[in-house]
Amino acid sequence: MKHQTIRLIFFSICLFILPEVKSQSLLWKISGNGSNGSSYLYGTIHLTDPRVFEWKDSVYGVMDRCEAYAGEIELSMGNLMKAAGMLLLPEGQTLSARFSEADYQVLAEGIKSCSGFDLALFDRLKPPALVSLCFSKKQPGDLEATVDELLYQRAATGGKITYGIESVEEQAALLDEIPDHYVLDYFKNLNQQHAEFEMLIKAYRNADLDSIEHLITEEESGVMLNDKLIRIRNHRMAERIIPMVLKHSVFIAIGSGHLPGSEGVITLLRKAGFEVVPLPLQVSQNFMQVLP
Repeated sequence: MKHQTIRLIFFSICLFILPEVKSQSLLWKISGNGSNGSSYLYGTIHLTDPRVFEWKDSVYGVMDRCEAYAGEIELSMGNLMKAAGMLLLPEGQTLSARFSEADYQVLAEGIKSCSGFDLALFDRLKPPALVSLCFSKKQPGDLEATVDELLYQRAATGGKITYGIESVEEQAALLDEIPDHYVLDYFKNLNQQHAEFEMLIKAYRNADLDSIEHLITEEESGVMLNDKLIRIRNHRMAERIIPMVLKHSVFIAIGSGHLPGSEGVITLLRKAGFEVVPLPLQVSQNFMQVLP
């Protein structure tokens, strides 16, 4: 549970902040421009909800053909342990001192409602990390880990070369860019968040990134944080992906919000001279019965 919560804290940061999109697909083939064979770009959603990976056999089949795997960060045990320390407030700071009594109560009630945990257990946790606690509670039928970790585990056990596109330090620094009022507003509107989350799940399963963008960027917080959490990182990711695909056939798994838009990873790779085309995904038969 501890390590799963750490992963969700990092991966859910960008779940709700997604840019414009031009095509409807989660899987893209990268070729040309001197690349070493074909590589693939896959847009993940950082959850354990089984509805977001019913096409896993199709994804695994593509990934198994590649020499290497790259995720946003390399999900090694060493990195997860390093991340744990970076999720904490500086020494001497606590949530109970950081927020007013009334606001702290809002957070406490929200955490209890969505996760079952007592906020007192997390008094040293950075405020944005609290949102991920709502996604750490296991539900019947959930995947055994997030989609990203399932992919990393398969790559690692399969003997593939594994890369982290970003460092733990870079991702941890993102927490400090998210203002406290964003976290407070989230817990003040849990019912609305749940409804929007279900709409997001539906859009993702349909590879309907246009709808995801419409749901998210209307929010003030989404507009405010888009530059640092998405646009700047898109350029950094594309720059680091390019030497990988020139050296290996790589399966690249990053949050789906980084793929689309005029400054999305797809467009940036195309501007660098690569051919990037969408591929279809097939639903695994053993998942059909759980689809609503």
